[in-house]
Amino acid sequence: MFARLRRRQGKGDPTFLFVDLVGFTTATERLGDEAAADLAREFRRTMCALSCRLDARQVKSMGDGVMIWARDPAAAIQIASRAVEEVGTREDLLPIRVGVHTGPAVRRGRDWFGTSVNVAARLSAQAEPNQALISAATHAAVGARTSRALADRSEITLRGVADPVSVWRLA
Repeated sequence: MFARLRRRQGKGDPTFLFVDLVGFTTATERLGDEAAADLAREFRRTMCALSCRLDARQVKSMGDGVMIWARDPAAAIQIASRAVEEVGTREDLLPIRVGVHTGPAVRRGRDWFGTSVNVAARLSAQAEPNQALISAATHAAVGARTSRALADRSEITLRGVADPVSVWRLA
């Protein structure tokens, strides 16, 4: 039976991060399936440890990517920053892409669903290697606490999202 459906909205909206390895398919071909699976496992382990240290939770992994949930949008931005600096530059891994978005979502069991989750995933897909894109909603949620870490505001169109989304690149 499904867990009770819960919806969070307003102040305290959850923040979602999607972190994805860049070039994993090519690496799988080059390294072979076993080595690529080991690489993905190390990436997931590293991201899980980083998330836990910053009071966030890895919701799930999807092959070469992970979905992370954080209560605090400032912690989510810190995770994104540290992931780019520490994980994306490791020689034993691959570069990464990160998307971060804050907003209401539906939780069932340990998983999350909804537009906010989709926006975070789409932002990750739009990021350049070793880049984090932070949505306007996350920027607004953290206010001045983290604005100095963000640069280059722009508007981008995301597949499946009706209106353009304002994003900042993590400096």
